[in-house]
Amino acid sequence: MIRYHDVNGGLRQKYTASFRLDDLGLLRGYGIFDYFLVRQGVPMFWDDYADRFYRSARLLGLEVPIAPEELRQRIARLLEANRERNTAIRLLLTGGYADDSYTPAEPNLAIMQHPMPSVAPERYEEGIKLMLYRHLREVPEVKSTNYLTGIHIRELLKQAGAPEVLYHDGRLVSESARSNFFIVTAEGVLVTPAEQVLHGVTRKHVLELAQQAGIRTEVRDLTLDELPRAAEAFLTSTIKGVLPVVQIDELRIGEGRPGPVSRRLRELWQNHVADYIARHQPFKR
Repeated sequence: MIRYHDVNGGLRQKYTASFRLDDLGLLRGYGIFDYFLVRQGVPMFWDDYADRFYRSARLLGLEVPIAPEELRQRIARLLEANRERNTAIRLLLTGGYADDSYTPAEPNLAIMQHPMPSVAPERYEEGIKLMLYRHLREVPEVKSTNYLTGIHIRELLKQAGAPEVLYHDGRLVSESARSNFFIVTAEGVLVTPAEQVLHGVTRKHVLELAQQAGIRTEVRDLTLDELPRAAEAFLTSTIKGVLPVVQIDELRIGEGRPGPVSRRLRELWQNHVADYIARHQPFKR
């Protein structure tokens, strides 16, 4: 049972942990976060997530108040206090308390723990539908706390029967609200957008796994015009792993069911996760 979060280095009861109301994260949405899974006590791909967290902070002009090793120690303490071996961790860094309600100050750092998320098995077996939506996230290379558009369009997604969105700028495809996007071309090339996207950790590992498996990969601009010719498509994320996409708006992708490349990469991803757990130890204080 999750009972505690860490707020600026102190363990606080989950439902009473808090920041002041003049924090820029609340007043202006100025903050970053990162999110990773812990399986069998092992924080998954920790170095990658830590690197991205500190990079996001730098890009927004924020300074994480502690070094990565101390952050690791605090995570270990929180995991020990909550006694959950299969769980999720969220790192949250805000703009701090601003006397003028606008200027970033000393950041506040929270480490939150959540139940292990899951995806319905049938989504992997059947694939999902995406809804196209014209939008470009602000500072997309940063994993910021600004999810205004993704949350705002939930009703549109529901009406479209699409559990996820696919953002574009009128010409180029970018990403989903919480996932990276890939297609497999008719020639069997795996393509994912290069610019104006968050560089996902799962995206990085899936590209490496594909290359090791002899699948040609391209990280480049991906146009809307290429979608009708795609043989396959899928999303990647911390929670979803490799999730097949079989429809975008009214466009059927390939044969309208998960294809062989998507299935192969999902299998490789699952093996990669198991191998990582076998080769790493839980964090210790």
